[in-house]
Amino acid sequence: MPRIRYLQLRFDTELNPVEIPYFRAAVIEKSGRKGSLLHNHKGDTSYYYRYPLIQYKLQHGKAFIVCLNEGSDEIHYLLSAPDLDMKIGYKTKDFGIEQVKVNMFRVGVWEHFFDYSIINWLGLNEKRYEEFQQLQGDPLAQKRLLEKILVGNILAFAKGIGWRVEKQIKAEISEIKHIRRLTFKKSRRLAFDLHFRCNVSLPDYMGLGKGASTGFGVLRKLKNSTNTTRNEKPNEEE
Repeated sequence: MPRIRYLQLRFDTELNPVEIPYFRAAVIEKSGRKGSLLHNHKGDTSYYYRYPLIQYKLQHGKAFIVCLNEGSDEIHYLLSAPDLDMKIGYKTKDFGIEQVKVNMFRVGVWEHFFDYSIINWLGLNEKRYEEFQQLQGDPLAQKRLLEKILVGNILAFAKGIGWRVEKQIKAEISEIKHIRRLTFKKSRRLAFDLHFRCNVSLPDYMGLGKGASTGFGVLRKLKNSTNTTRNEKPNEEE
């Protein structure tokens, strides 16, 4: 089971959820547009279509960045800037670093399940949305479709961190807490708040699905989640 580097960086500056894309843009500019993992641009007109190893979001209402593996290296382009004054929309805000956590996290497929919540998950692309709508009146079939998509999102994460999964990943939705429509890239999409069980150990605050780099699909392990044995701890803090 691979161990990944996992850095959490929280600032003392409060933001609204709608300001997260502006926060991302401000970090890119403050970093001198260095490091492709910060922005996923390939040249001026194309993009890397890959799982984001640097993700911008909120924690306790404050600006928050999660970095995985090589993303933990590229964030130094921001941290080496002479100051952290950044323009969020039309306002310039002074960002101070409030908390830094650096962990090693063991990801893997286990014999037991972990319980997770996921907030504002954009699991449906256009094709999947049509399929989901066609299953109206059959909530069990809709749930099975969402579970299949969750597994696909986890496999995309695995590919992004260079982990070759050799065992079957299982995901079971235990509760659909809420469904709402949110704006993502100028279009309205269904966003799900879910509780689900999965046999994969995943780090808190990582994102799954569309918009994972800008605060959508934020994952948290539930407090009552199954623990591993004493000698097999997914989360190893350094």
